[in-house]
Amino acid sequence: MSGLQCRAGGIVLVIAACLLMPLPTAAEFPTQESLEERYQERQKAQLEKYFDRLIEQSYATRKAAWKRDFSSVEAYEKSIAPWREKFADYLGGMNYPRDPLRPREELIRETDTHIAKRVWFTAFGDVEVYGILMLPKQFKGKRPALMCLHGMGGTPELVCGIVERTDYHNRFGLQAVEKGYVVFAPVIMNSPAKRNWLDRKAIMVGQRMQGLEQFKILRLVDYLASRDDVAAGRIGVYGISWGGRTAMNAAALDPRIAACAISGHFMESTQKMVTPSPHYTAYIQVNENYAFFSRQALDFADADICSLICPRPVHIEQGHDDRVAYWKMAQEEFRIVQDYYDRLGLADRATFEIFAGGHEVAGQEAFAVFARHLKP
Repeated sequence: MSGLQCRAGGIVLVIAACLLMPLPTAAEFPTQESLEERYQERQKAQLEKYFDRLIEQSYATRKAAWKRDFSSVEAYEKSIAPWREKFADYLGGMNYPRDPLRPREELIRETDTHIAKRVWFTAFGDVEVYGILMLPKQFKGKRPALMCLHGMGGTPELVCGIVERTDYHNRFGLQAVEKGYVVFAPVIMNSPAKRNWLDRKAIMVGQRMQGLEQFKILRLVDYLASRDDVAAGRIGVYGISWGGRTAMNAAALDPRIAACAISGHFMESTQKMVTPSPHYTAYIQVNENYAFFSRQALDFADADICSLICPRPVHIEQGHDDRVAYWKMAQEEFRIVQDYYDRLGLADRATFEIFAGGHEVAGQEAFAVFARHLKP
């Protein structure tokens, strides 16, 4: 028999022996659950430990990166100016054309105190800003203006009392016009599903939904400043919930905004994003991907964003029973903001309010702040 035949015969014998071996029983196979526990969960734990370590280090990284100059207000503003551009890029960029506004108006109703209109104007291209404009009737001449930004589930109509229903917005736009402000309440995407859908498309073309909406607020400032009945140097912004965050971002980005009030969305943002708590729901626990941004922990805590508003006035109102932003967390973060204003000798321009209530517009101290600084 040749060597080839011997080898072939050996292969046949091995195959035959394997075929005769008994198969493992079900008990001898590992379960998918045991494999998940042994390998997947161990890998996840290792990776989470790695990321948590970087997140913990981010506090020191962020503190070292900012070089604020408190020697004077002018020096301070110069030192933070580059961060304003960096913040715009962080939010997704705002390199959209400033096309002619081309406003259109539609009368909704007229009352003893104000006129309400629906208004559309160009943000850029065929993308429009839509909102409710309300004009006070009991005052003449150029008036201070207040942009009133709704939160999730909200609408400009709820903010302005155009519908019968009332909710956590407490019709704060209607309150503002009755106090003598020209009010504009713009529409923003008002549900996580809508925001996630649009944000995923934006990411695919190198943009972010938040950056685009922030640009629309900049265009709203353009629109208000162009009106003959608005005092362009006395434009403020007041927002609740995600509208509060959008208001904070807008004031940080646009120095033309003379005063800002943030309701129910100022916090220690790194913990809010990734650390579950009995006092609030962390974003990592829910399907709200639009709220996450690249280098969020490394560059921009909420106190850092407010430092871009400084030295202009900022007011933060926080409900004691609010489950979106925990009041103790907000209070601790505000102490950092207060320090920035204190070091510039402007302590009275940064104020913080804890009120008895939940996730809602308080509309008390905030309007007092606007009265002092916008002078209706």
